[in-house]
Order: sequence, then structure tokens, then C-alpha cells
Amino acid sequence: MNAWQLRWALCWRRVERVEVVALRCCGYAVRLVMRGGAMRELAHPSGRALWPSLPALKQALRRCGVRQLVLLQPECHDELIARPVMVQADPGLLLRLD
Repeated sequence: MNAWQLRWALCWRRVERVEVVALRCCGYAVRLVMRGGAMRELAHPSGRALWPSLPALKQALRRCGVRQLVLLQPECHDELIARPVMVQADPGLLLRLD
């Protein structure tokens, strides 16, 4: 999905939530959870699947009309330093883009 398609999906209220997944040392992937349960990915304007910087990504999402997103981090710092893994999955950090 590109930015233009995201704008239309938001206008027609087809997007339930926007999730940004922080991938260690790689960048950020944007997952769009649609109302029907389907998942789509927002591609970088250059065609790449990952966004290199979070500020540029947040600015692009704001221009499309996204007002909030959920920032997910699959690997937490505790796992990297060998502490016990959390029992429940991290629900993510809700970020407002106003």
C-alpha cells in the first residue's frame, strides 16, 4: 500500500489501527490492520518495505491523516541482556500524532 491508498482507506474508515514495528538495526515496518482483520503494509516512497527513520515515518503518516499509532518492539532490552522473558506480550506504546 502506498500513501495515496492509505489516505483513501482512512477516508472510508477501513483502517482499524496503524502499527509501527521497530526492527533492531533494520528500520521500521508499518502494518495497517484493516476493519475486516486483514493486514497490509505501508511501503516507503522509494519502494522499500522498511522505513529508515521514525521521525520521517511519523511525518509521512501525519500527512496521510493518521492521528495515532501503536509502536511495537518485538525484542525488549531485557531479552537482549538475558533477563527472563515477559509472561505477557507487550501491548505497545500508543503515540498520538497531533
